Amino acid sequence: MLKNKYSINLLCNIVKCSRSGYYDWINSGRPKYKSFNEKTFNMIKEQYDKDTRQGIVRLRMNIKKIYGIALTNKTIYRYMKLLNIQSIIRKKKKKYSKVQHHNIPNLLKRDFNATKPNQKWSIDITYIHTIKGVEYLCAIKDLFDKSIVSYYQSNRNDNILVLTTVKMAIEQNNVSNLTIHSDQGHQFTSIEYKKLLKDNGINHSVSYKGSCADNVPIESFFSTLKSECIYLNKQFDREQSKQLVKDFIKYYNNDRLQVQLKELTPFEYRELVLR
Repeated sequence: MLKNKYSINLLCNIVKCSRSGYYDWINSGRPKYKSFNEKTFNMIKEQYDKDTRQGIVRLRMNIKKIYGIALTNKTIYRYMKLLNIQSIIRKKKKKYSKVQHHNIPNLLKRDFNATKPNQKWSIDITYIHTIKGVEYLCAIKDLFDKSIVSYYQSNRNDNILVLTTVKMAIEQNNVSNLTIHSDQGHQFTSIEYKKLLKDNGINHSVSYKGSCADNVPIESFFSTLKSECIYLNKQFDREQSKQLVKDFIKYYNNDRLQVQLKELTPFEYRELVLR
């Protein structure tokens, strides 16, 4: 018997289990749902090794989709501890107070629900630091299926960056009855931007000044992009950053499962709902 040959402390250290946890399991009658399952262990390890950006929820969704096995978040977490792996933790952003500014209305008022594609878009700009300087990425997110409908990257943070992104989105989508929401950056309140929206019958909406929570959808995407892609690649130049962004957006739209989308990818969800 192992318990006669090895001490409980040693065995607990090997399987990375606390002594108290072991005795809790013994006293609770050795329930099977808390026992070690090698198949589950290997399955979680295999899926995590395929994409180390995954956390508890995405591992659970992918295992359910690929193997048809429904595990709980607690089970995933327990095996992740055994494997000594963890999800990427995003940095928390500061919250700012609401202050009204400009004469452009906030049409969304944090209602980020959409019943069809091209009903509500969220747009913004983010920074990407490369070894050759800063790159600026402008992207548009559709609030219906969380997909990125258009993006453009440049070494200049100017009106052209935003106008090019919006024009590309307009060319590829039906924008009738569309509302596009942004913060109050000068590119999104410029005369050229207002004219572009007006000429295409697009409703112009902006956040309250200093309230980043009013434009959470696209901010959330940028946070995901950086934590799951940019920050994992320490050294890259401008062209390499463009390839990283291109590859990640393709992955995000086609392969990254989301809880809010019935555990489907953005494009899978769109196809399902519009079928």
